[in-house]
Amino acid sequence: MTEDSRTVLTPANDKPEVRPNNKARYSIVTYDAANIEAFECQSIDQLLQYVDPARVNWVTVRDVHDEAEIARLLDAFHVDPVVLAEILDEGQKQFEIEYDNCLYLEYRVPYFNEASRRLEQSSGSLVLGANFVILYEHQVHGLFSRTRLRAISRQTKVQQHGADYLFYLLLRAVVVDQYQQGFKHLTVELEDLEDFVLDGQGRETIYRVILRTREEIKPWNEPLLELEDFLEYLKDAESKFISDDVSKYFTKSLYREIESLLEFYDRLRGYMTEIMSLHMGNIERNTGRVNQLLTIIATVFLPITFIASIYGMNFEYMPELKQPWAYPAVLLLMAIVAASLLIYMKRRRWF
Repeated sequence: MTEDSRTVLTPANDKPEVRPNNKARYSIVTYDAANIEAFECQSIDQLLQYVDPARVNWVTVRDVHDEAEIARLLDAFHVDPVVLAEILDEGQKQFEIEYDNCLYLEYRVPYFNEASRRLEQSSGSLVLGANFVILYEHQVHGLFSRTRLRAISRQTKVQQHGADYLFYLLLRAVVVDQYQQGFKHLTVELEDLEDFVLDGQGRETIYRVILRTREEIKPWNEPLLELEDFLEYLKDAESKFISDDVSKYFTKSLYREIESLLEFYDRLRGYMTEIMSLHMGNIERNTGRVNQLLTIIATVFLPITFIASIYGMNFEYMPELKQPWAYPAVLLLMAIVAASLLIYMKRRRWF
């Protein structure tokens, strides 16, 4: 792959000559109803050469923290300068209202790390303008590679619409696909945890595993609720950056997907509660077994203690006190009483 690789598609449904390089710092896809072109660049100067104001421009910036370069990019598309600080800040902000020259939205989704075998956070920003979408990725996870490849291979309707439809495709790809994969992974993890809890008999280490899994589930409700608020905004207000024919994809299709994911999250939380109840039940059973054992011991030793206390009194005329076999006889009596109680409790299945 060269420093500046290019993929061009003509109306003849040609296949892309170069597979997109999703590790490049910058990439741009420009298209209209007839043609679509994709470029990967390593500098903002290269990228800006391919911006075409007459076409839709999809710009991707991956893990770039140079404030000056990002400011040049935003200035090229006449984006409000206040967006720059929000893009570079990795803490997600709640969607409030769109700007005069763009619509800004942040995303935070679960990403499954193959190395650690755990879910991690992948975050970024989407900036929608009249004829452009700027995608900023804080981490290079390749979340949009499939959408990009399908777009330049003409497997979507992206060339039939404007930038707002591309914005919908990106939002749906990052939300629906990533959350579904993440929640499916959590479901499998909870099923394994359930088996672990059932076999663990209430050990303290299991409780720590449950808390760690709970912390893995907990963060993913708030981003979905924020996206739901954004879709509610599109329902209630007419955004000048999203046309009426594309708005239905947000307010119907994507809204339905978000509702489904929120229900999925509630099921995961319910499953987590059931697993915690199983663990607490194991602890209660362990406590019951300990109490049962202590009760049996106390019951066995109660008559023995009674006999010993009687013979421990300082009376002169105790039964058989002067007999040489009296001491072993009393010990034998104690053993018979204890054995009889144990046999009785065993037959009654008290233990």
